Amino acid sequence: MNLRVRLIQAGAVLALLLTGVVPALSGPASPAKPAKEDKSAVVVAEINGRKITLAELEERLAEAPPAVRIRIRKNKEQYLENLVQSELLYQEAVRRRLEAAPEVEKRIGLAKRRILVEEFVRREINRAVQVSDGDLRAFFQANRERFRRKEQVTLSHIVLKTEKEAWDAAAEVRRGVPFAQVARARSVFEATRDAGGVMGTAARGELDKKIEEAAFKLAIGQVSDPIQTPIGWQVIRVSERVPGAEARYDDVKEDVKQILIEIRRRASYQGMIEELKKKGSIRIHPERFK
Repeated sequence: MNLRVRLIQAGAVLALLLTGVVPALSGPASPAKPAKEDKSAVVVAEINGRKITLAELEERLAEAPPAVRIRIRKNKEQYLENLVQSELLYQEAVRRRLEAAPEVEKRIGLAKRRILVEEFVRREINRAVQVSDGDLRAFFQANRERFRRKEQVTLSHIVLKTEKEAWDAAAEVRRGVPFAQVARARSVFEATRDAGGVMGTAARGELDKKIEEAAFKLAIGQVSDPIQTPIGWQVIRVSERVPGAEARYDDVKEDVKQILIEIRRRASYQGMIEELKKKGSIRIHPERFK
C-alpha cells in the first residue's frame, strides 16, 4: 500500500475514533456474490473522480487492529461517510499544495520512515517466528503454574461517600433487605448502581487490594464491613466463588500460543538488532544530548 493510501486510511480511522464510531464494511448477510467477482472493479464510493473500490476497503480493513475491525463491521454507511470526509479533506489539502510546505514534507518523511521500519520488522519477525504444537505443549508443561486458573469470586458492591452511610447500608442488608435493592437506592457509583451493584467476576490480583483481601475471606452471601477505597466507602457481597484449578492444555492453547509467539518475537527482534549493530558503524555521544 503506498504512502498516500496509508495516510488517508490513518485519517479515516482517526476520524472514527474521535467520533466514537468505528464502523463497518459488512452489514447484514447479503446474497452470495459471484465467485470470480473482481473486487477491484466494484466501486463503493466516488469522490470528485477518485474511486474507492471494494478491494481497497477490504485491504484497509485487513490492516486495522482486530478490535477496530469488529466495530467497523457494525456500520458500513458511517465508515464510508468517514472515508468520504477524509478523502475530501485530502483533496482540498492537495489543491492548496500543502504537501509542498516544508513542515508537511518533513512529517510525511517521518511517517514514511515509520511505515518502512514497521513493515521491515513485521516481515522479518513473521518469517522467523514459527511455533509447532510440540513447542506449545513443551512451553505449557514448563509453565503450568503460569496458566493455572486463579481462584475467582463474583461480587457486588455499594459505594457511599461516608463511612456512616456505608455502615447504614450494611446494616440494612443484614436486616434482610436485598443487596441489589439497597445498591440501587443508595450507591453513588453510577457504573454499577442500576445493575444492583453487580461488579462481575474477578480473579486474585484483579481487584483493589483492600477489596480483594475482604472478598476472598467472605463466605457466600456474607456482607462485608465498610471498606475505604479511592472511589468511596464500599460494602461488598460475594455471590459465588470458583476455586483455582490446574489448566488443561486444550483450554489454554491459544493463550499459550500468543505468549510463546510474543516471547519469540521479542527474541527475534533483539537478535535482529544485534546483528544489524554488528554489521553497522555506530557512534553515540550521550554527553551532547542535553
